[in-house]
Amino acid sequence: MFNAMIVDDEPVIRFGLKASINWEEEGLKLIGDFPNGEKALEAMENQQVDLLITDIKMPIMDGLTLMREALKRNPNVKVVLVSSYNDFEYVREGLKHGAVDYVLKPTLEPEEFLQLIQKCVELMKKEQVIEEKLHLVDETVAIKNRYKLEQQLKRILIKHNKLEFSYEGFNSLQSPIMVIYLKMFNLNRVMDQKGKLYISFMLDELQEQFYLQYEECICIHINETDLVVVIRNDKDEPQKLKGWLQAQTDIPFTIGYDIASNFKELPESFHRSEEACSRRFFHAEEDVFPYLPLEYGQVKRLKGEQLKQFLLPYDKQKVTEFLTEHFQKRALEEVDPTEMKDEACDIITHLFVDKIDVTLLLEKCSILKKTETMQELHNALLQQLEECETIVANKGDKLYGDNELIDSALEYIHRNYTDELTLQKIADHIHISRNYFSILFKRFLNQNFIDYVIDLRIKKAKELLEHSSLKVYEVAEQSGFGDVKYFSKLFKKTTGLSPGDYRTEQQK
Repeated sequence: MFNAMIVDDEPVIRFGLKASINWEEEGLKLIGDFPNGEKALEAMENQQVDLLITDIKMPIMDGLTLMREALKRNPNVKVVLVSSYNDFEYVREGLKHGAVDYVLKPTLEPEEFLQLIQKCVELMKKEQVIEEKLHLVDETVAIKNRYKLEQQLKRILIKHNKLEFSYEGFNSLQSPIMVIYLKMFNLNRVMDQKGKLYISFMLDELQEQFYLQYEECICIHINETDLVVVIRNDKDEPQKLKGWLQAQTDIPFTIGYDIASNFKELPESFHRSEEACSRRFFHAEEDVFPYLPLEYGQVKRLKGEQLKQFLLPYDKQKVTEFLTEHFQKRALEEVDPTEMKDEACDIITHLFVDKIDVTLLLEKCSILKKTETMQELHNALLQQLEECETIVANKGDKLYGDNELIDSALEYIHRNYTDELTLQKIADHIHISRNYFSILFKRFLNQNFIDYVIDLRIKKAKELLEHSSLKVYEVAEQSGFGDVKYFSKLFKKTTGLSPGDYRTEQQK
């Protein structure tokens, strides 16, 4: 729909022009009629005008002056001049400056006027198509150039490639440059609740939004779950970015950043910004961290005999008190988080290496190593110790083996995949802890629980699209997706096709 405007100092002429055409039928919205150029120009400040129908001679501001001002605001505006017999010199000047055509007031016929308006609309449509094609070409070139920059940046950051970095088109990124590392916080919880697929397309969307928000930046994926943004240096940018992220997604991030004085320092600033994120281990309530050189205290690990002395025989209260005190000491020392996680693994290994399956023990150590704060490590260690003790106590007294537990879980999932399913819900159904069920599921299926459920729902959606005439939102509902928009994005991410296109392809 294009915007049209009528300007003439004679009310009768304005009324006649308005009444002679069904504007909407011609793809036009008549946004107003005005008695002089000045009034019309004021209206143009608030709305773009695509078609201007104006008298030449008017008080206050004439039609030619209005035409020149309109062209300044919209160079593509189409102008139709309304004139009297004695206005020919003015008409000639108007045509010379870009008017499409003119009509004479004394001989004006509705059919003639309609044909002229249709000619203008056709011109506007053709220009619109050309502009869209040019925009598509520009956009394609921009995306290709952006992709090349992203790949080059990845090589530089990850492989320390010394190739000369080309920042053509990113002039405002010239030194100094801020490197911001965005690390997903509570990754295990997010992975369990949302799944890898969701995380992948959520990061894709964030990346696209960055480019819309910031004209001059480079944003890349790192480690499948993190983003790195290279942007011009601005001390307020990390806090602005924090607020922006909170508005875009409910998934929390830890933000680490460093300043590179030039592009050659990018690899070092990249590693520093990632290292800055690790400070959250001791400062869980904060989420934005500038890089600061860290000097961790030396860890004097507890030896095996000490562990057995302090922690055996297993008593929950005694173990909780000992580890609480021990972690408080470690917090004061601010030792390397990696060393603390290794020590936690030592504790669980020394206590249970001869009592439970080694594979299960390694999986429990893996849970400890994925913790992101000291409090989380403390809680996870207590929980894993208690679970290990429960496994030992129930050994030989289990109603079902692990195979039977997984079979029971899968049967429940397949029967109830359209319902809201959570790790806790399935774990409760088969009477084991949530964490133990998560470990078992990954071990037996080589996939985490939520990704398995998503794959199952996508498979069911494909069947419905192939063998039913259900609408897309009905397919979403009947395959277990409550949100059709989320379903459509996930489906396309998985199959490469939208649900509608997939159905069309299958029916060929």
